[in-house]
Amino acid sequence: MKLPPSARAWTPAATLAGLRPQARARSIWLPALAPFPRESWPLVGLLPVLDINAALVAALAGQRPFRAAPPVAGVFACDPFLRPADMAVALRRAGIRQAVNLPTVQLFDGETAAVLGSVGYRAEAEFRLLLRLEELGVAPIACATSRAAADLALGLGLRRILLHPGLTPPADPAAWWADLAGHVAIEGAEALAWRDQASSPSRRIRL
Repeated sequence: MKLPPSARAWTPAATLAGLRPQARARSIWLPALAPFPRESWPLVGLLPVLDINAALVAALAGQRPFRAAPPVAGVFACDPFLRPADMAVALRRAGIRQAVNLPTVQLFDGETAAVLGSVGYRAEAEFRLLLRLEELGVAPIACATSRAAADLALGLGLRRILLHPGLTPPADPAAWWADLAGHVAIEGAEALAWRDQASSPSRRIRL
């Protein structure tokens, strides 16, 4: 998705090896995705074939603390087995001070989203987990795929919003960005841009 030059763009990374500090600092670290082709990441990250958070914790255990330009940690924030305090300790020990709710259940829609929402898998749960991490010393970045989600994050007090276009790119990416980023700015928050070089599926997830 082409964005204005001024947009602060973030991209997922399964490995940090070989990344320059500037690129690493704009990476969302998702080590669980390393075995999979990059083009499959948008889908595989949400399927029950891997444990996003367990893979992150394992990678953190083997990572020397970052002295500069740490990445952002991608956390599956609807994981019912996630222990925020333990995750926060692991992140801080590795020198990582920021986390984002990615993968996000916001990429589901229709009946699937309704069913997941009925058992607590919804954007609000993700954002509240981020707030808990903030209490534990990890700065939150709220990934939002729509104005409704952005407003929910803003209403809960989250001030840095990663604007993700979802699995179906907007018809007019520049207009989409200008509208949503402007809205976030008006609310006194910072809009962060998503930039993923992987090709996106042509439709949203329906299971």
